[in-house]
Amino acid sequence: MLAVASLSLDAAAPLRAEPAFAPGAALPPLALSSLDHGPQSLAALQGRPVVLHFFATWCEPCREEMAGLDRLAGRLAERPDARRPVILAVDVGEPAIRIRRFLARAFGDETLPFPVLVDDDRAAMKAWKVAVLPTSYLLGADHTLRNEAAGPVDWDDARTHAALDALFADAPPGAAAPLPALSDNSGSNQQ
Repeated sequence: MLAVASLSLDAAAPLRAEPAFAPGAALPPLALSSLDHGPQSLAALQGRPVVLHFFATWCEPCREEMAGLDRLAGRLAERPDARRPVILAVDVGEPAIRIRRFLARAFGDETLPFPVLVDDDRAAMKAWKVAVLPTSYLLGADHTLRNEAAGPVDWDDARTHAALDALFADAPPGAAAPLPALSDNSGSNQQ
């Protein structure tokens, strides 16, 4: 597991030294509306590995990481559909209009190849114990936690690809190597 030095969402709250969930632990449900892909839920994706990514448009490392997730989605599209992980990006605490403006500035007319979910009341963020943005969880096909990164991840790094390959191979919980951070792993403090 990777604990990246980042600023917490609550400046008074310490960063967690331990992962939010133990590897293999039962995880909270997730069901949210998305911007362009209709309602999304983890339950509907049972049997598929999931990259669950929490972010906000005001978070600089989050903005940088979205382009990496877009490239990752392109690489994942080459995998057989039944084993292809699903990427779910969850925007925390912002209205849909702000998210759409960010995506239009960042990606122009291109539609992201994965759903962007809207957690405007931060209920999912709280249930998933997100203390730092960005935070990413890799879930196996059985939707148990396989890896977690509290802070920005370099989705183009070979070590990330190795962690994802372990996820595809349905390696046991806790077997994956830590996810590498982006070179500027400053994380973001909510403003």
